[in-house]
Amino acid sequence: MLYPTETGWADAQRFYDEALAGVRAAGLEPAIVSTGGTPNLKNLGKLRGATEHRPGTYIYNDRMQVAAGVAGWDDCALNVYATVVSRAGPDRGILDAGSKTLTSDTGGLDGHGLILEHPEARIAKFAEEHGFLDLTRSNTRPNVGDIVRIVPNHVCVVVNMVDEVVMVRGDEILGTLPVAARGKLK
Repeated sequence: MLYPTETGWADAQRFYDEALAGVRAAGLEPAIVSTGGTPNLKNLGKLRGATEHRPGTYIYNDRMQVAAGVAGWDDCALNVYATVVSRAGPDRGILDAGSKTLTSDTGGLDGHGLILEHPEARIAKFAEEHGFLDLTRSNTRPNVGDIVRIVPNHVCVVVNMVDEVVMVRGDEILGTLPVAARGKLK
């Protein structure tokens, strides 16, 4: 199983060829050789000998995929719904979603997710159950009680934190989908 960087396919090929020679010298023949990564979908077929590709994030997409240029905001199918629970100052706010919901993985991005209704707002830091908003750059400001939709930075980690995902189309709840692989490391 290989997960090359988007531009590291030549190095991955050299590594794979050397590893394959070693595996064959041990009398084994690999039946499945996987590559992975949603941004690497554009690189399908670049690793000679690969038999499958395992993209993970593409089912939902996230803020990192938008930053990588492989998805747009309309392609982000998973939103975390959070409530604004405090506005103690004009440039501050508190959400009821923290590191246990959105994770602390920034993916190299500024802040911990994009609030669709207030894209200039920044989820600056976390406690376990609360997100601290920096509204200094925000043209619009949420009020206490507002429910906001957040596109997470790294959706894989977010999905792994919950037992089920609520499926929504517009304002209608369609049902729930169990997260069967939650916490599985096999």
